Amino acid sequence: MDVLSCLKYLMFIFNVLVFAGGTLLAALGLWVAADPGGFQALVAARAVLGAAAWLLLALGIALALLGCLGCCGALRRSRPLLLLFFILVSLVFLMQLVGAILFLVHWKQVRPERFLSELRRNYRGDEGAEVFSTAWNTLMVTFSCCGVLGPEDFGNGSRFQELHPGVPWPRACCARDGLLGDLLGWEQCQDRSPGYIHEQGCFSTFGRTLQRSLSLPGSCSLAVLGIETFAMFFSLCLYYNFD
Repeated sequence: MDVLSCLKYLMFIFNVLVFAGGTLLAALGLWVAADPGGFQALVAARAVLGAAAWLLLALGIALALLGCLGCCGALRRSRPLLLLFFILVSLVFLMQLVGAILFLVHWKQVRPERFLSELRRNYRGDEGAEVFSTAWNTLMVTFSCCGVLGPEDFGNGSRFQELHPGVPWPRACCARDGLLGDLLGWEQCQDRSPGYIHEQGCFSTFGRTLQRSLSLPGSCSLAVLGIETFAMFFSLCLYYNFD
C-alpha cells in the first residue's frame, strides 16, 4: 500500500471518529435540553444553560455531517470536498477553542449569591411539589449538603420560613441512614447536634464534585480537538496529492 492510499484510509478512520464524537455531543445536548432531572430549575441562569444545550446539539450535528463529508471526500478523491471539509473543520475547531476559553473564564466568576437569592425566594420545603423545590431536595439529599452556604440560608426572610414558621431548615438538610434511609433524628437535627445535620453548603460540595467530574469530559474534549487536528492535516495532504 502506497503512502497516498494509507493517508486516504487514515482520513476515513479519523472522520468516522469525528462522526461518532458528533453523534455523542448531539445526544448529550438533547439530554441536557430535555432536563430529565429538573436541575435547570436550580440555577438563576437557566436560560444560558438551555442555550448551551442547543449549542451542544448543533455542534454535534455539525461534526457528524463533517465526518460524512470527510469520508466522501477521501473515498471519492474529491479535492473540492476535501477543501470544503478543511475550511469547515477549521471553523468548528476555532469555535471549540473560543468556547473552552470562555467557559474557563466565566466558571471562575460564578458566585453563590445568585443561587442564594433564588433559593430564599423560591424554595418551599420538603413537600414542595414544584420543580425548583423538588430539585433542591434531591440535590441536598444526594450530596449531603444544606442550602447554598449552609443551614442559615433558610432563616428569616426566606420563603421557607414564611411557609414553615418555627422550623429552622428542611428535613432534606438532616443526616440519614443511607442515601434513601430514614432520618437519624429530626429533633437532634433541629437542635443542630453534630452528626445529625449537614453543615456544609451545596455550593462548595457540588462545586468540588463538579470539578472532579469535569476531568473526563475535559479529556474527551481534548481528544476530539486532537482528532480534528489530524483530520485537517490528512485532508490537506490528500488535497495536494489528488489530481
